[in-house]
Parts: sequence; structure tokens; C-alpha cells
Amino acid sequence: VSTHSTGIPEATVYAGQVFYQRADKIRFAAAKNLNALIQFIKREYRQHELRQNFKFQFDHSCFGCLELVFSPQDEPITGWIVSPDIVPCQIKEREINKFGFDINTIPPSCPVSIYADSSRPDTVHVLKYAIPLKGLLDPVKININRSLRDILDAGHSVGTKDVPNPGSHNDLKKHLNDLKRFLSTSEAKFRDIANGCKEVQIIDSSQYDELFDGMNNQSLSKRVELFMGNITLLIEICPDHISTFLSILREQDHVVLSTLADRIAASC
Repeated sequence: VSTHSTGIPEATVYAGQVFYQRADKIRFAAAKNLNALIQFIKREYRQHELRQNFKFQFDHSCFGCLELVFSPQDEPITGWIVSPDIVPCQIKEREINKFGFDINTIPPSCPVSIYADSSRPDTVHVLKYAIPLKGLLDPVKININRSLRDILDAGHSVGTKDVPNPGSHNDLKKHLNDLKRFLSTSEAKFRDIANGCKEVQIIDSSQYDELFDGMNNQSLSKRVELFMGNITLLIEICPDHISTFLSILREQDHVVLSTLADRIAASC
């Protein structure tokens, strides 16, 4: 971090890139180097559609954390829902700084889903939705512009049935297996994550007790396998709750868990 002549530290300048992962999902990603970020997006998201990019600095009175704010809109949004996949929808400065230090690191990003109800006659034809970013020195807004045709052509409206993408399903399965392998190496991390899941009722008390009391004679890998079975069921039956689970992974402040959380979110 450089300093002014006054000796006051000058905030690092970062790059933000907005892109559509697919027609109904937008992401905001951040890194120190915009070119490296764009190359990562092109490599990892084959169907991407790049949108606005900008420079920004953190307001350190907000503890080096930016947040996407979903607030009432000036433009009509009848028939549309814009919803963050992860709550709170935040990126921390320390997460940005990790990108590039290791081949397995990925830039932090905030995924946002866009839903259109094609069955309503009053659904507005063009969605104009602004998302302010809190925690920056200068105000920035992410602007979403989607037409109803964009969503319908992609087959991702509320009134249509989604067609599963086999590639995404395979990626998700791989990332969940990677998570299972990692948790099988750390009793402490496994317990912390299971505790977090119990607190938000992803698993109930009886399931938790079975993992740590009823299966004391079982290996860690066996208990993790049972736990991941519950998480897989959650994704299949209650997909709206997966963001809560991913938040628990991110809260562990471990690069592997943060990376896997991003990859799971990208595959859902």
C-alpha cells in the first residue's frame, strides 16, 4: 500500500468486472489486475457475456469489505425478481488479494440470479435494475439490463421449466466430492461447518448428534460422507438454501473452502 506525502496510507486500486454467467445469472468479480480477471472469466465461463468494468478503492472505515445492496428501484420491475445467491452478498479485500498467489485460487465474485415471470401479462418487457456497492470510496452502481426475450430465449423464466445442463451437473458433483475430500482431512473444520449448519437448521440436532455422538466409532471420512449426503439432498430439494451453506463455508476463512464455495455457486 502506497502512502501520500502526509504519511496517510493510500487505498489500493482494484478492478471490478460485471458479466453474465448465463442469461439469467450475473456476476460481479474483483481482482487487482483486470486483464488477469478477464482471462480467468473467459477460461472458466464459456457462455460469459462481459459487461461494465471499473476501478474502485475500499473505504477502510467499512473494514475492507464491499457489499451489493438490493434496495427498492426507481424503474418498474413488475414480474421480475433479482436475488443474490449468497447472503450477505459481499467481497472482502483480503479475498481479492489472494487471487493469483496460487494456481488454484479464483477471484472472489458475487452471483446474482434474475427471474422473469412469463405467465404474467403485466411483466415489464425490459428490466432495468441498479445495485449500489457499499463500502467503496466513490459510489458505484451495477446496472442490470435484461429483456424478457433474453430470459425466454435462454429458457430460464419462472414460467418455463429449466433444462438441466449435464456439464454443470458434473461440475457440481466434482466440487462436492472435492469438499468431501477436504473435510475428511480436518475434524476441526468439519465440526465447525456442521455446527454452523445446525445453527441455521440445514441439519437438525438429531442429525448433528448422529455425526458426533452416534458415530464415534466411525472414521471421519464415513461421518463426512453422511453429512455430504444431507447437503446433496438440500441442493436437490431446497436449492434456495444453498447460499446459506456456501456462506458457512466462506466464514471459515480458508482459501480452499472459499474457492470451493465459489465453484459450487457457479455450478448451481
